[in-house]
Amino acid sequence: MKATRKQKLREPSQASLAEVPEIDFKKSKGKRNPYAERIAEQGYTVSVTQGRPRKGKETGPTVPRSIRFPAPVWETLEKLAQAEGLTLHAALRAAVLAWIAEQAPPRHAKG
Repeated sequence: MKATRKQKLREPSQASLAEVPEIDFKKSKGKRNPYAERIAEQGYTVSVTQGRPRKGKETGPTVPRSIRFPAPVWETLEKLAQAEGLTLHAALRAAVLAWIAEQAPPRHAKG
């Protein structure tokens, strides 16, 4: 096989940039957030089940975080989650959401 040469990527020239029309933001529309309406009505939801959520049940982007527990705590959590038929992380999400529900003031629906 013949080795391919990589082309060096160059910035666009001033002439080509001058050809691109400016955007009129009064006429253009941004892409709407597909989750915004549901979040406004119901608040945030987090899936505690295994696998990818069904279409329309997505929660939007999530932020991964790490949490540290001593090894015996992790072992206990794993046993309890397995007894409930959940993954360890699904059990942790459920526990955090239950704690938030206890602590957070009740949401009032728009009327």
